[in-house]
Amino acid sequence: MMRQAAPGSSRGGFSLFIDRTFKMFDIQSHQSFSLADIEAEIARVVWRDPSIVAEAAQYHFSAGGARTRARMGLEAALGLGLSGQTAITCALAPELLHNASLVHDDLQDGDTMRRQKPSVWAQYGKDVAISTGDLLISAAYRTIAMHPHPALALCTMHDAIATTIRGQARDCSIGLATPEDHESIAADKSGPLLALPVQLALIAAGVCHDDDAIRAGRAIAIAYQTLDDLLDRADDQIHGVTNICLSLQATGLSPDAAVRTACGRARAALDTARRHIGVLPSGAGAPFLKLATRLDIQLKEFNHAA
Repeated sequence: MMRQAAPGSSRGGFSLFIDRTFKMFDIQSHQSFSLADIEAEIARVVWRDPSIVAEAAQYHFSAGGARTRARMGLEAALGLGLSGQTAITCALAPELLHNASLVHDDLQDGDTMRRQKPSVWAQYGKDVAISTGDLLISAAYRTIAMHPHPALALCTMHDAIATTIRGQARDCSIGLATPEDHESIAADKSGPLLALPVQLALIAAGVCHDDDAIRAGRAIAIAYQTLDDLLDRADDQIHGVTNICLSLQATGLSPDAAVRTACGRARAALDTARRHIGVLPSGAGAPFLKLATRLDIQLKEFNHAA
């Protein structure tokens, strides 16, 4: 089964623990906001009421993670001149949804480890893991109520969740995936929650570039999943996990040719992402561009090493 493509995943080889020094400047209130503010808000919203499920959620977040979606939401919102409260909303809701997807994804895939620790279901059991993911989804909806345009933001968030679910359902049922299947599943599973922080910021700013944000997120998701697969192709082959390189080999390519082809397809996806990023206001496009640049560097380094 194709595993969740998620910048900041420990599988990708370039995950980062929370950078407490990451700060964005709120132009309107002249306050400095950091990932520490996001962590504090997660604690306030998710585990304010003690329970085994809140404990499991806290356990999951304690394992670290790059908080990529939170970074993107903060940067896009503040880059567009929005308030600190709006920036927190744009950052927090997608981050909560992403982590909910990780908890449920580990359970569905039977993955017992997440970021060098037992996954939530392995540590607490399947029932608690299901409830933990549900709690994080509900917390995201609570957070979106603070958005300056909550009705449109709510509909946008639902659409992102629905597409992510579609990708996960296809992944769980597809069997042997073609390279085209692989890319469309990756785009569905990870693209919506990469685009959502920027979409929420654009909605708050009253800027209409929703389609470009969605397409940029989908293209970046394809590149990320490809890099993830390149780094893990040997393990994926052993465990029978869907991998773009293995899908390409199934078409008759040699292992080396499959690697080169996968890299080429991923970089083409990044070119597509950049075209859509270029249409966005610079403040909203900047977080996309940083992520695309980082992935491009990683792909070049891998191709050179290979």
